[in-house]
Amino acid sequence: MTRRRTFAQKLTTLIEGARAAGGLPHSYRELSSAIDEAGGPAMSPAYIQQLATGKRINPKIHYVEALAKLFDVPVAYFFDDDVAEEIDRGEAPRADGAGEARLMAMRAQELSPEGRRQIMDLLELVERYERTDRDKPTGN
Repeated sequence: MTRRRTFAQKLTTLIEGARAAGGLPHSYRELSSAIDEAGGPAMSPAYIQQLATGKRINPKIHYVEALAKLFDVPVAYFFDDDVAEEIDRGEAPRADGAGEARLMAMRAQELSPEGRRQIMDLLELVERYERTDRDKPTGN
């Protein structure tokens, strides 16, 4: 059974793993600079520290995406405990879609009501298309 971990615990695992491997920056200042150099959103060293210590618990999705890119993990790492466990063990993450669904929901929260309506309309169209494709009779 997968143990539940907080965002802070997962981020700390990534930071400590990078330090142990000697592959990525060691300080919050260096992490902040690396994110900036990679074209990510501006994240102060203090903000990264607050995320890693649990003083800040609900980062905006663009910050999560920047951290995932920096540590070369899928964004689902931060939302799906099974994916996080597999990555931490050095295994490939599962592609079951649960983490992606959570990511979509988080990103949708940042949209306007009109934007969310458009996304829902698009999802409905895709669902209808896939259902029609699935229900097509095969040419026997």
